[in-house]
Amino acid sequence: MGHALHEACRVVKNGGRVVDIRPYFPADLGSRRHARQQVCCQVEDEAILVATLARDYVDFHFADRVVAEAVGNNKLVTNLQTKFEFRHYLDSLALFDQYRAKWWDKAHIPVADRRLLERTMQRHPDAVIRVDTPVQLRVMTKL
Repeated sequence: MGHALHEACRVVKNGGRVVDIRPYFPADLGSRRHARQQVCCQVEDEAILVATLARDYVDFHFADRVVAEAVGNNKLVTNLQTKFEFRHYLDSLALFDQYRAKWWDKAHIPVADRRLLERTMQRHPDAVIRVDTPVQLRVMTKL
């Protein structure tokens, strides 16, 4: 992230825009359960919260510091900043495990949470696994 932002500041003309979109895991929340990716079993219109995914947040916190530094050093100014949930829908435990290993940096699911997820999927064969990822979007202008 640091190198990419440095390069963006180097090649973008004054007045040009830089868009930063990435998962939102702020350092001040640490690894508290409510700040993690939430795993639910979606059964018809009901979402049953069954787990959270824990991961290494160092890279996310580093990226936050790099952006704050660029804004603090008056290289960029924030025009728009918003947060939202990005939802992944997965129709099997195998697909969930594949995403977790490949796309979510080998995010860890506690054993008790994994068992609850498996039991819930067995009880509700038509359920899909929904993973909510907090995302931040920031649009900045180069000064």
